Amino acid sequence: MVASVAALQPPKALQAILFDIDGTLFDSDPVHLRAFQKILVEEGFNGGVEIDEAFFMKTISGRQNKLICRDIFPEWDEARSEAFSARKEQMFRDMSKGSLVPIDGLIDFMGEIDRRGLRKAAVTNAPRLNAESMLDGIERREWFDALVIGDECVRAKPDPEPYLVAARELGVDVAQCVVVEDSPSGASAGAAAGAFVVGMLSSQTPEALTAAGCAALVRDYRELGALLALEPAGQAS
Repeated sequence: MVASVAALQPPKALQAILFDIDGTLFDSDPVHLRAFQKILVEEGFNGGVEIDEAFFMKTISGRQNKLICRDIFPEWDEARSEAFSARKEQMFRDMSKGSLVPIDGLIDFMGEIDRRGLRKAAVTNAPRLNAESMLDGIERREWFDALVIGDECVRAKPDPEPYLVAARELGVDVAQCVVVEDSPSGASAGAAAGAFVVGMLSSQTPEALTAAGCAALVRDYRELGALLALEPAGQAS
């Protein structure tokens, strides 16, 4: 069931859909959790005891690696943080290869976007290699009109800049865009940019996404299609 959590309504003159990737196109957070559990044990964090899911959701999920390292290893210099991040992301790519499944209804929803002639961008805090690897897994890297990487912007999410960059690259008004996000960090970025933000309930709680600025919540792309009246022919209810 689609849940509206604010008085806002989706843009009437919808121009573009801006997608996060991790946890939004795929339920990839469990793979990231396993990778962080393994690498943090290797680093001796938390006395060598695996982090739990609650710590992951609060401190790690959806955030830029640079900010994660700053918070959990404040004594590290930039070089050590970058080396840690590179090792963790390679671990994620190895663990996720061939195992990521699109969230229900995604491929049909993408087809309806094409049918309506809407613009589309992927906007992520994931490193470029991860983003490209995940999109290649469903043969959709070239489908997006723009791919915006947080690390390649002046500021990553939760700053609104990545979404503002995406709107500029697409040549659209961000106020006429829908952002689809699964994390509080990303939802905050989309809301601050001025977009209509829909929270994908793949991992975070409704309360966390609502507090971050989501105007509606959905469980999959069939529900998102219903919310935006972008359902494939024959599926409208």
